[in-house]
Amino acid sequence: MATEGSKLPELRNDTVVNVAGLLKGPVGETRSYRLLIDRFDDLEGTLARQIEGDVRLTRLRDAVMAHVDASGLAPMECVRCLREYDQPFEVDFDQEYRQTVDLRTGVDLPAVESDDDQLSYINENHELDLREPLRQEILISLPMRPDCGPECPGPDLPETGESAEEAIDDRLAALASLLGDEQGDDTERR
Repeated sequence: MATEGSKLPELRNDTVVNVAGLLKGPVGETRSYRLLIDRFDDLEGTLARQIEGDVRLTRLRDAVMAHVDASGLAPMECVRCLREYDQPFEVDFDQEYRQTVDLRTGVDLPAVESDDDQLSYINENHELDLREPLRQEILISLPMRPDCGPECPGPDLPETGESAEEAIDDRLAALASLLGDEQGDDTERR
């Protein structure tokens, strides 16, 4: 474990960690890293930026448990004003990585029977990749209806000089006339 004065090794702009040294150690041994990713891309473009956090790897009997605690910014489009803004996010998750190759002999290990479709594996080079679990956790942490906050200006109004209450879409004018009749009926009842 790192002391206050020591600096953790960094995973800078990389999500792949070689765990051969950890796999040689006893069960329960840990390694810690500082995670620093400037830009995290997926198939649709930039998913997140400025990701910072900590990764702790723990040796299990035939696996490695990765604990990731990170935060960053995700570029999103506000659903109200349609402007892009940076949405802060935080993720905190554990992911188990199973060995596929014996470290000492290089022999393929038997496949593990599991109902879990989301098993992760340590590859034949004794590396685990945090990319996919990190991507999934970031997506889950983001809001379904993103808005840029209480200062959101809302949708742009037509440049007619009208206020929001006065601006009526021509397609809804017939409904506005019904609303006007209803308001008149309410005043007559009082």
